[in-house]
Amino acid sequence: MSFSLKFLPIKDLIFSVVPTIGTYLSYLEGLSTSILPNKFMAITIGLLASILLAIVFYTENVRTYKKSLAEILATGYFMNFTGKLGTLLKSKTPISFIFPNNKKKSFNTDQILVEIGIPKSLNSLISFSEQVESDSDIIYVDNSELSEPFWLRGKVTDQKLTIFEFPRTLFSIPKYLKNDFNSDSKAEKKSKKIFAYFNDKINKLRIENSQQIPTKKLKFKMV
Repeated sequence: MSFSLKFLPIKDLIFSVVPTIGTYLSYLEGLSTSILPNKFMAITIGLLASILLAIVFYTENVRTYKKSLAEILATGYFMNFTGKLGTLLKSKTPISFIFPNNKKKSFNTDQILVEIGIPKSLNSLISFSEQVESDSDIIYVDNSELSEPFWLRGKVTDQKLTIFEFPRTLFSIPKYLKNDFNSDSKAEKKSKKIFAYFNDKINKLRIENSQQIPTKKLKFKMV
């Protein structure tokens, strides 16, 4: 991503400048004459140390920003999707769905399986989303208690419903990191690290919420 001052906080600048000042003062006070024989050497070493520290701070702040962005998206996706669907799948009563042409079908929860594809990169996200859209239909959960329509993509095979899901929220990442996604090759390379952060957070949330979600009915897989 392009250089931005927001990733180089004032406190980091202060800390990075300290070596320059310290080295210079040390020279003036004669504390380092054996190591730094002249003023030019002292200032040069101090400046190089400052630049190095500034680069370290900047790089770490950029990494933290990308990781935080991925984790925020992962948390929102997990809680929103698995929260709604998880509650339904834990129900002991049949769940009704509205299929194309307004056809209604009901399934017991033991007849429902959810496959959640977690992409490794932007290309795999695009490929899996196209596959899901091609192989499944949009269906709606027929539940009057829901405050808003809850739609999914599913396919019925042998009287069993398979729901296909993937984190569409990952499509928003290029909007936040435009310079990391300004070419196909760059986008594919940069997305792998960010998507890995996303996947790591999803795995942690699955463990933390293992008692609240029907883990046997939610099949997470890398795609």
